[in-house]
Amino acid sequence: MNTEQVSKYLGINEKKVYKLITEKKLPATKITGKWTFLKDMVDRWLEGDIDMDVFLRQQKGVLLITGSDDMLFSQITNILNKYSTDIFPFFCKTGSLKGLDVMKQGKAHIAGTHLLDEDSREYNIPFIDSYLEDRHIVTMNFASREQGLIVKKNNPKHIIKLEDIARRGIRFINRQKGSGTRNLLDLSLKKLGISSLSVNGYKKEVTTHLEVGLHILNNSADCGIGIKSVSNMLGLGFVPLSKERFDIVILKEVFFSNSLQNFIEILRSAKFKRIASALGGYDTKTSGKVIYTN
Repeated sequence: MNTEQVSKYLGINEKKVYKLITEKKLPATKITGKWTFLKDMVDRWLEGDIDMDVFLRQQKGVLLITGSDDMLFSQITNILNKYSTDIFPFFCKTGSLKGLDVMKQGKAHIAGTHLLDEDSREYNIPFIDSYLEDRHIVTMNFASREQGLIVKKNNPKHIIKLEDIARRGIRFINRQKGSGTRNLLDLSLKKLGISSLSVNGYKKEVTTHLEVGLHILNNSADCGIGIKSVSNMLGLGFVPLSKERFDIVILKEVFFSNSLQNFIEILRSAKFKRIASALGGYDTKTSGKVIYTN
């Protein structure tokens, strides 16, 4: 149900619905910018008897996906929608850290993450151990991808390294706190000894790579950190900074369900690799490989 439908269903106005969402009292997920409600979950909430772990296991054919924003990750849900008529994926882009927290609460089957640990320089596993120590999970590689500075076409401001975002006259657009991209930026600035106060636009945040690219395309920013596939799609310039490992974390108790196995089958397919190649900036050599379990 959408907000209008759920307000009628509950007999309350939409303003109250939004208040309940904000207070995290009403179970909801945001899809393409709009709040969506699963009727079964709303019914259980009304009864005051919702056990999220039991609910997740009972959702035959429904995949609740959360975590990091990624164009290729979004594509896999489109493939599921198109070719698997009995599987319904719901993808809520929360950022990597928030995605792990949602998994910890038992509110999603899958989370995408690309978090670099400052001490070990390892991707994702230290954070998974910290956030999901009480959950049995399977961590699988989704792909490796290029992160860098998205800049205007032909790079008129001659931005060639990360330090340039602190230059006078450069307008930066940032990602939200808790995202893997924001984590990468903050670690990099710390390593370079650059204060965030010297970055014009550090506090100007958006929640997706596409939004970063659109701000640059629309001339409301000169650069921002994002993935190469977005710069390719929008015809913008790109200054590579790092190649990162993007993993997916799956609850072990639903790992062998038909929905999850179909998801994994697509991840390992030639079609998936062709889509990744067309987008650009991805390496799918280890896509679908299990790299960690607990």
